[in-house]
Amino acid sequence: MDAAGSFSVTAIMAAYNEEDIIGLSIQHLVEQGVSVYLIDRASTDATVAEAQRFVGKGLIAIEVLPDESGLPAQDAQRSTWGRILERKQKLAQELDGDWFIHHGVDEFRESPWPHLDLCQAIRRVQEAGYNAIEFAAFGFPPTDDNYRKGDDLRATFRYCEPARRFDRLRINAWKKSPVDLVSSGGHEAIVPERRVFPVRFLLRHYPIRTQAQGERKILQEREARRDPAERALGSYARYDGVESGARFIRDPATLSTYDPDAIRLQLFLRHRGVEELESALAVSEHDLEVAQKQGTTRLEELERLRREQGAASRETERAQQERDALARTLVEVKEQRSALEAAKWERDELDRTLDEVEAERDTLARTLDAVERERDSLASARDEVRGQRDSLARTLSDVQAQRDSLVRTLEEVEAQRDSLARTLGDVQAQRDSLVCRLDEIQAQRDSLTRTLEEVQAQRDALTHASSELGADRARLQARVDELLSSWSWRATGPAREILRRLRGI
Repeated sequence: MDAAGSFSVTAIMAAYNEEDIIGLSIQHLVEQGVSVYLIDRASTDATVAEAQRFVGKGLIAIEVLPDESGLPAQDAQRSTWGRILERKQKLAQELDGDWFIHHGVDEFRESPWPHLDLCQAIRRVQEAGYNAIEFAAFGFPPTDDNYRKGDDLRATFRYCEPARRFDRLRINAWKKSPVDLVSSGGHEAIVPERRVFPVRFLLRHYPIRTQAQGERKILQEREARRDPAERALGSYARYDGVESGARFIRDPATLSTYDPDAIRLQLFLRHRGVEELESALAVSEHDLEVAQKQGTTRLEELERLRREQGAASRETERAQQERDALARTLVEVKEQRSALEAAKWERDELDRTLDEVEAERDTLARTLDAVERERDSLASARDEVRGQRDSLARTLSDVQAQRDSLVRTLEEVEAQRDSLARTLGDVQAQRDSLVCRLDEIQAQRDSLTRTLEEVQAQRDALTHASSELGADRARLQARVDELLSSWSWRATGPAREILRRLRGI
């Protein structure tokens, strides 16, 4: 475990002509506790100038392609996504850091826990024993053409939709180790013994901000810089089919209002573990259906064998009866031969008859033996089918138990979801109560402010009156001093002294 404060996360970002959003993107990552390493893909606008404001303030460095990256010079005029990914793989080995994120300029990633920033959340994932993180991506297309550089993205883009199916896999954060980004086109970081955290993190995606920016990005810049070799491999499928005159402004009615609390709750309720359980349940139900069909087929086969065994048993019984009848006939013939021994010709006739009967008896005996062997074979087949039926019944019972267990697990997950929903309602109620209390405190503060202003006015009036009283006292003192220093006051001094003594003063 790292010492406190030493845990670090670095986002490796590649940019081309994104001056209107690069500053917001870097600032968001820095506020989330994440450092940034920027690869500029020979931008022709102010992307680099906007980014330089953050050098030393969370931005580690700006690497200009191809001069500082070691890539071929022609990569400055074309988009070679595969080599960019190879460069990111190499940087993830060379840079210091505990975790790395394969990051886009127009992406804003957040923790599923609202009270933790991205860096703190990734550290919690590492403490839980995982080494990779998947992100749930939501696209925010423009619904008007009012966005301008520096605007608050959350206020301007209030409607979203889940990423399209081919763009949903986003395992883009991994603990430092050898990594493969190229084979998946950057959609997932493949690391040794990968353990992906079950709860997905949040990714807000703003690839198109205005009609003009969308036309320039897709129809002009991207089309002109496409690498023919990578295009043949399908690396540019996201915007295939977009032609001149395409409308990038969307109708809000076709989108959903962005609710981060609801989305975070959904991320916890529909995490990777739940999806794996649902997939396992679907597979089990399919296996159960197949097993039931096989069991039905085996039962039908067993019934057919039973019917054949019954027919064979009846055939055997008939053969036994015929053999007994022949045995009785043989006895009768032998008795007749003994009785007619005196007559040679009759005896010879009887002997021939006896030989024929014995031959027929031997034939019937062999037939009976064959029938008995067939009966034994059918009995063995019947026992084998019974064993298979019992095995299928046990398998069917096990599959049924697994399905019941999965159903109970799903019910528990739904109960947890309902509990989280109620908790969210309680938190919403507490937030509303705090908002009301804040309004009351604001009203009290406004009242105290007015009272303070009135007291201030009274204090200023008293200060002015005190100043005027001091001036009057000064003037009176001056007149007294003038009187005391006058000749008439000194001349009448003895008379005033006599008067005080007469009054007894």
